[in-house]
Amino acid sequence: MLSLIIKQIREYFRSPANVFMGLFFPVLLVFFLGTMLQNLDIADYDIGEIKLQYSVAQTNEQSGKAFAEFLDNINMIKAEKASDEKAALSLTDKGDIDAYIELKNGEILLYCGRNEIANRALGSVLNSFIAVSDTYYKIASTDPSLLMNTDTDTEKSFVEQDGLGVTRSMMDYYAVSMAVMMIFMSHMIMGSTALKDEERIFTLQRLYLSPVGKVKLFFGKLIGTLPSAVIGNAVIMLFSVFVFGAKYCDSFVGNLILFLLFSCCSLATIAVGMLIGVLIKIPAESIVIPLTWALLFFSGSFSKQVFIEGLSDKLPPYIVQQAAFRLTLYGESDSALAVIAVCLAVTVAVSLIGAAIFRVKKSV
Repeated sequence: MLSLIIKQIREYFRSPANVFMGLFFPVLLVFFLGTMLQNLDIADYDIGEIKLQYSVAQTNEQSGKAFAEFLDNINMIKAEKASDEKAALSLTDKGDIDAYIELKNGEILLYCGRNEIANRALGSVLNSFIAVSDTYYKIASTDPSLLMNTDTDTEKSFVEQDGLGVTRSMMDYYAVSMAVMMIFMSHMIMGSTALKDEERIFTLQRLYLSPVGKVKLFFGKLIGTLPSAVIGNAVIMLFSVFVFGAKYCDSFVGNLILFLLFSCCSLATIAVGMLIGVLIKIPAESIVIPLTWALLFFSGSFSKQVFIEGLSDKLPPYIVQQAAFRLTLYGESDSALAVIAVCLAVTVAVSLIGAAIFRVKKSV
């Protein structure tokens, strides 16, 4: 089995076409798309207007009035008092409003919607309200007369919008999206052709007759394809950072998790590609290429502006991209770790199914 793995690695790196398409082509795409589209595409959006509904329950009148005035004085927030909690939550789930806020017994409950940027902005706004409220409460409990000396300018917004608190260039965007593109296109094609190539050059029959066995042959091809994909991911990341000046995570641990995310996704797509190659008799590229291009296009890999509500956010490339962006922009690793776990589970399940089918498949 080890000889099969080594053979697969050697075959890949001996092919100039494989080396160019797998290592250098995605790096060139990061450079050209990141520079040419810098002034045409948008790497990030402003927060914009946030629509929300709120309710005040079991709270003294003064606190409820102060909270309502606080929301009304923020220019980017359009707040309405909710008439019914269930209706407000339903609107939030549907995406008709960005959030529902409930002030209850002095506690603030924020029910977030789908807009993550709005969720983060509201979290910061509400934290500022809590800080201001605590300050006034402490002053009042210590010396109420000091409240007479506090000046409040009700004409000024409590929050001034200044971007998203993060800076992302188009180079940063494509440094992630092109890595995802190669995972779902190039690496899946590599998996789907791993056995087909042996069949094309008439060596598969000899491998069938070898003492290795079909199951070991399948897994040998799978494992032998992985190093090429992992090296490809590393090349994209290293060139993007050290040559093109793209930015991934701020910490070494974050970049390590990002690299593991890409590598585990590569492993899963290779396994899926191999299953497709085992199932169909026609050239695997005829199915894999149209499928992956459609998935990548509607996931916004080629342009951030492409997004269809209810479709794009369900596609695997989009989910992987968002997990990577949460990690690179905000340092949140939960989504990335969840995707890694799912990819490993998919790899195990698909590999076992593919090996079982390949084992009983008749030789040609």
